[in-house]
Amino acid sequence: MYRPRKTEKSLLVGKTCSSGRTKLHEPTNNLPPKLTGERTLGKILSFSQQSTAVLLCPVVGYPFPKFKWYKFIEGTNRKQAVTLDERVKQVAGTLIIREAKVEDSGKYLCVVNNSVGGESVETVLTVTAPLKAKIEPPVQTVDFGRPAVFTCKFEGNPIKTISWLKDGNKLDHSDAVLRIEAVRKEDKGMYQCFVRNDQESAEATAELKLGGRFEPPQIRHAFDTETVQPGNSVFLKCIASGNPTPEITWELYGRKLSNNEVYQIGQYVTVNGDVVSHLNISSIRTNDGGLYRCVASSKVGTTEHSARINVYGLPVVRSMEKQAIVAGGTLIVHCPFAGHPVDSVVWERDGRLLPINRKQKVFPNGTLIIENVERASDQATYVCVAKNSQGYSARGSLEVQVMVLPRITPFGFEDSPVHSGQFVEVTCTVSEGDLPVQITWQLNGRDFDNFPEVTTTKVGKRTSVLSIESVSYANAGIYTCLARNRAGEAVFSAELQVNVPPRWILEPTDKAFAQGSDAVVECKADGFPKPVVTWKRATGVSPGDYRDFKPNNPDIKVEDGTLMINNIQKTNEGYYLCEANNGIGSGLSAVILISVQAPPQFEVKYRNQTAKRGDPAVLQCQAKGEKPIGILWNINNKRLEPKGDNRYTIREEILPDGVVSDLSIKRTERSDSAIFTCVATNAFGSDDTNINMIVQEAPEVPYGLKVLDKSGRSVQLSWVAPYDGNSPIKK
Repeated sequence: MYRPRKTEKSLLVGKTCSSGRTKLHEPTNNLPPKLTGERTLGKILSFSQQSTAVLLCPVVGYPFPKFKWYKFIEGTNRKQAVTLDERVKQVAGTLIIREAKVEDSGKYLCVVNNSVGGESVETVLTVTAPLKAKIEPPVQTVDFGRPAVFTCKFEGNPIKTISWLKDGNKLDHSDAVLRIEAVRKEDKGMYQCFVRNDQESAEATAELKLGGRFEPPQIRHAFDTETVQPGNSVFLKCIASGNPTPEITWELYGRKLSNNEVYQIGQYVTVNGDVVSHLNISSIRTNDGGLYRCVASSKVGTTEHSARINVYGLPVVRSMEKQAIVAGGTLIVHCPFAGHPVDSVVWERDGRLLPINRKQKVFPNGTLIIENVERASDQATYVCVAKNSQGYSARGSLEVQVMVLPRITPFGFEDSPVHSGQFVEVTCTVSEGDLPVQITWQLNGRDFDNFPEVTTTKVGKRTSVLSIESVSYANAGIYTCLARNRAGEAVFSAELQVNVPPRWILEPTDKAFAQGSDAVVECKADGFPKPVVTWKRATGVSPGDYRDFKPNNPDIKVEDGTLMINNIQKTNEGYYLCEANNGIGSGLSAVILISVQAPPQFEVKYRNQTAKRGDPAVLQCQAKGEKPIGILWNINNKRLEPKGDNRYTIREEILPDGVVSDLSIKRTERSDSAIFTCVATNAFGSDDTNINMIVQEAPEVPYGLKVLDKSGRSVQLSWVAPYDGNSPIKK
């Protein structure tokens, strides 16, 4: 009777075994680490914030080298090892930074060593992030004379420039901290901080208010109108308060007084902080009479008080200085008369008593007002006449000069926007205004001299011609003509728009990404109008025809010229076209190759292979992936060493998409019935495939024959089943 012997089935039979260990194919000769492609020393990479940054270190060598990544400490030549964690990982020589942060920006160094040499690769990583800015504090109240500090806090990367504006005017300051050592009245207002790079800008606003401790000047005590006899002494006093402490000055009919043989002026500050100022006239004369004024002023304001000091005597009119006024303004004149009593004060012009029209107003106290002054009708000599009841009179003349502001004839750039390279000319003519007149030009609020291709020519006394021989995008902007004379200034502005064909800010180049990472490729152009940037993909494996991306694909999107592919795979590999067009010229285009660097991959993970004992056999494995790919063979999880058994021979062939390795066995033996594992490794990872090798042969002779029972003509036998030769025993 046949009784099979107990056998144990291999746990690996019929199952796939995947090795998690990385092993490299061993070449016959030692190889020091060397770059596998073009040297990338000093390579600059840019990734957006929160994307996956992939830093390659394409170096091979034998024995398999060790890779170590370092990051330089900013501003120094010192470096420190990169700390690996859940976010920052190293796969072979590739450093993968997930959810990249601005702080990850910097210069990295990959150091590669083995027993026969070393190599290093330097890479500069820039993690870009949208710019944001804020000023702290957003509002601050500061007392006069105290310091004020604004800090412009910003986020984003990279930051190219920092600038400040005060009430819309540019400040000569480029630091993040703006400090005012001693606040003055003119420092109050709105402050703006701008942070910029080549692609965008951000702005923040803050306000500086004057502190609550300041107090505008206030007159607490003042002198009254009084009438005195000639020769008497007169004492006038004004007391003023305020913070900061005001200063008091004295005037007579608008003329500032100072210490002399007639006037003695003194001033002091009380313990309470009030300012006391006095004006003494020891022996007053008739012509010293008039309208006296004390003026209290500080950085926060001005206040004044006026009163007449009348001195008995015949009427007197002081001499009056020539007065200039701008056309369109209002003339206000006080007749500087003295004497007492004075019954009437009138104004005359050309012997006629004023007013002679509705613009003129004359008041009993000797004040003359002329509204909306014009040169033709109001420039003249005016006479003030003061009379008393006895018929005595005094006269004083005032020459009024009316100045005319410049007036610029409106102008503009014809056919704006213009094309780059055209000749452009514009004329600024001052149609009205007193001579001499100075004419200057500004571009975007700034004076310019020797600006490229721009010339200004004075034609006659009232005209300036601005010309641009060959206009370019740099010439675009707001051009302002400024005309100045003694009366003041006039301005007129016109915008010049220049059509400029697209030009590259950031031209895309061939990129390689690790499989599974987030790919980001920037394509940026400027011009006028602003170019529209689009991306397309080649329809085949070579550049030529291109098609738009499929709509509603969540893994591929284009934002502001940047192509983003989430979780990039080999299927995304190919040629891509970036185009920038704005309707001016033929536009720009760039074709790039996006490569996906993937670990090796076996299409078949497990298979059986049979051979007759004594016959030759060839075990083959084919791995696809980025080259170079190293192959090694294991037998039952132990390294197979061809040198230790001349029956084995390994041959490799490089294919366009990978490598194929043949393990040849000259003469199979029973020990070759095993699991052969082919392991493929490149710089991005490894994969393996298992071949269950079955060596078949004739079964062995049964053994352990025993007679179990014999009775009559029958015998019951048992034996131990022999080795079946890896094929079923049929009989």
